[in-house]
Amino acid sequence: MRRVFAVISAILPALAVACVYAPEGAPPPPPATLAMPAPTPPARFVALTATLPHGPSEGLPPAVLDPIEEGAPLLLDLTLLPPLTPSIRQPDGTYALAETCDFGVVEAAAVSLPTGSYHMLINAELGTPATHPASLFSCEYDASLMTEDSSGARWRLRGCFLPQAVSIPTATLWALSPLPASACGIGN
Repeated sequence: MRRVFAVISAILPALAVACVYAPEGAPPPPPATLAMPAPTPPARFVALTATLPHGPSEGLPPAVLDPIEEGAPLLLDLTLLPPLTPSIRQPDGTYALAETCDFGVVEAAAVSLPTGSYHMLINAELGTPATHPASLFSCEYDASLMTEDSSGARWRLRGCFLPQAVSIPTATLWALSPLPASACGIGN
């Protein structure tokens, strides 16, 4: 019995202390919260809207294309005015000048765009509409371009691309590969 009394005597002071620190009816302590990681900042991308030709360049690459950075996603909206004419990759892999314009979306897997300078070329892969919906190549009507010899057509390339510079003799070729729209801040 002494043993039971000794055990009870030892427990009672601990219970009394617990009651003082956590009185009856006190709300339980809040559960420990887990720290949530900070959201990932949006990827950095370059947004470029340009019209070519962009004025006299004396053979130099157009300055309006200077913001293109290798490896930085590029949100591009590029318009080509006459006399610049793009080339479209044919099913056999060769390129042919886009000689006519039906005004609207142009179905093409890849296009080669002149820049007005022999020192810079642009080749763009478009991907498919299902996988790369931000990519669009079109021939658009512009009444200010209409003349006896011209139907008023201008060419436009829009999309999200990964630019890669390829050095070729006396020039740089920008190879543009399609990226998901989200890489350029479009959509989710």
